[in-house]
Amino acid sequence: MSGYPLPDGRQITGVLTTTFGRQLKGGTWAEHPKAKYECLLCRTVEGPVVGATAVTAFTQTIRITHPHNCHQGRTTQQGAHAA
Repeated sequence: MSGYPLPDGRQITGVLTTTFGRQLKGGTWAEHPKAKYECLLCRTVEGPVVGATAVTAFTQTIRITHPHNCHQGRTTQQGAHAA
């Protein structure tokens, strides 16, 4: 499967989905933050990860780490990525 084509020739090759969660006034979480990455090239899903620290680390590194795990072996940091 290829990425989703854009008019300028680039492709969306992955979808990063985040849920920010809901923190109560006392600092406890009513709903924890979550994140997952879906590759449109190899059709794999990485995550979900749960928790503020895990989501922060995941969202900062997934564009670097996924190309090494991608079954297509063709993903790059070039092109558009939905956020």
